Amino acid sequence: MWDGIPWFVEGTATSEETLRLVVAAAAGGGEGIVAPADLVVAALEVPGSSVQVGTGAMIASRPGAGAGGQAYAARLPTPDLADIEPTSADGPRSDLVIARIEDPYGGETWPLPEDPAVGPYVHTRVISDVPPGTTSLQDVDASSTAVTLARVDVPASTSVITQGMITDLRHLARPRSQTVRRYLHSVWPTPDDVGPIADAWEDFPLGARWQETTPTWATHVTVHAHLTGLLHPDATEASVRLRVTVGERHGDSFPLSSQHSGRHSGVCGQTFALTPAERGTVLPVAVQGIGTEGKPGVLRADDSTVLTVEITYSQAPVIA
Repeated sequence: MWDGIPWFVEGTATSEETLRLVVAAAAGGGEGIVAPADLVVAALEVPGSSVQVGTGAMIASRPGAGAGGQAYAARLPTPDLADIEPTSADGPRSDLVIARIEDPYGGETWPLPEDPAVGPYVHTRVISDVPPGTTSLQDVDASSTAVTLARVDVPASTSVITQGMITDLRHLARPRSQTVRRYLHSVWPTPDDVGPIADAWEDFPLGARWQETTPTWATHVTVHAHLTGLLHPDATEASVRLRVTVGERHGDSFPLSSQHSGRHSGVCGQTFALTPAERGTVLPVAVQGIGTEGKPGVLRADDSTVLTVEITYSQAPVIA
């Protein structure tokens, strides 16, 4: 039988289960932080026995919620502190810092808050003494409605938590991505060669540069270039490197060489983290090539050459 009141029919009271279904649907069934810089766990400015959880929001899926799935949305408008117990001389310890929904009406056994009308029903918690290398609360407690934020690896005989002890374990509930593709083909009636110049990178093939608008929400950009139909015109050995660039940053170089005449293909690519200042701006994206000292051969772009560039903007957890 249907839950009789969908969301939303005017003048009705929708069930809590249906509202949690709306949250789950909005998150696409995912759970985690809402925005890339949400709920960062960091050492105190003056390191002490606590860590700080930064402001933000999260989506926590309710395990075993039945048809349609259910999830909770919760926000942390001011930073929170989580105490980390000191370790003894017996050895190190690993703790998880989590954000947990403690809903006594939701199928889990939790005590009612002092004022049930105002809660709280969401808390920062520390799960102490988990196996080393643990990356998710679900690895040690699959029944909890919670989002894992960080792991704190505390050395023996330690009471002060520093940043180097904290491993970020956040993930986005619904990361965004957007891909654009650029093509160049049949645009080199006058051939463009790479190879003779071995001391300076140059845009290759000629024209392989675009001004791209970076989405305001993007934290990373991945550029992948694929060149086909590059001509090695003779048997003079050619050895070149290819790379992609974004703004003033350069990707790793990818080698391409040939000792025999014919057509060849080459690839290069890189993922770059975008700074806050770069998001929402126009950045140049280019493909470049350079020759190798002592290798006089060339690789040539002509009317049979095709360049495909795929630019993917994405989100991942960041500090800012």
